Amino acid sequence: MKRIYIGLVLAATCFLMTACGNSRRDEIDARKAALKHKQDSALEASQKELAIVDSTLEVVKAEYERKKVEVEAHKAALQATEEELTALTLLRVRRDSLQMQWDMLGAKIKYIRQKQKETD
Repeated sequence: MKRIYIGLVLAATCFLMTACGNSRRDEIDARKAALKHKQDSALEASQKELAIVDSTLEVVKAEYERKKVEVEAHKAALQATEEELTALTLLRVRRDSLQMQWDMLGAKIKYIRQKQKETD
């Protein structure tokens, strides 16, 4: 009777170990797939946002250069108003903010691609 009981316990233990091993492998595979999906979606979202920021940045840069020439001319003629100078400063702040956002998104995209290469 003892031999049968020990045999059943060993068989049950082997069965449970085999079942747990596959379950953990399935969990690992599921996590890897989820990570790949998250990286892909984050990369796509970052690329779309970068395209928007890039086009906005180009518009703001052009507007800043145009406004800068105008304000410099008024400064030279001693006719620059406080509103013009403030508007130019705010435009420069917006340009710098967009440039920093553009740089950050570019670095994020580069990092995601690097991590994707490491996992492949």
